[in-house]
Amino acid sequence: MQKNLFIGFKASRAIPIHNTLTRDLLIQSTLDGDVRRIEYQNSVIMDERIVSAYGIIVERFDGRYAVDIVDARPANDPSSEALVQLAFARKCHGVIELRSADIRTEPHCSAAREVWSHRTVRMHPDDRAEILETLEREGPVGLGQLIGSVATRGDARALIFALASEGAVELDLRGGITYDLIVRPGHTVFAAGLRANGA
Repeated sequence: MQKNLFIGFKASRAIPIHNTLTRDLLIQSTLDGDVRRIEYQNSVIMDERIVSAYGIIVERFDGRYAVDIVDARPANDPSSEALVQLAFARKCHGVIELRSADIRTEPHCSAAREVWSHRTVRMHPDDRAEILETLEREGPVGLGQLIGSVATRGDARALIFALASEGAVELDLRGGITYDLIVRPGHTVFAAGLRANGA
């Protein structure tokens, strides 16, 4: 059976998706301007044995952290111990425990899903240039203002969301998608050979 894989411009490799909580976390982390890189490791050495570990590591402005999605763990799952060992081995600053309520916070969760749903939108090079040059010229602006100030072949809102999904622009989605949502130039660093077209 083929696993669903998440591929995004911040991911160092394709990451298996076991559930919707993990998918939402990966989408939110990819669109979060404070997250620089997402890594994945599926095993760790403990007591001279190779132990399975679903190891998602996020590198943020304030350090590297292993992520423990508590509500996604099976009951009596020993993997939390493996995750602590993984965090130590990968020189993380610690382990962040997240619950379903943390990841599914609204309007952030729905906004991130909406933006990510535009990741495969096809874009004419002139539209890309129009949006990015406008941002470079005017600096960070509200979503509504940016849409009103660009002339594009495609739907400007969809194009801006597609650019966010590849890291060319950044959006702070914690307050949801509003007219005043600030759009700023991004800091795209593509992982080798991977496109932002993940599950």
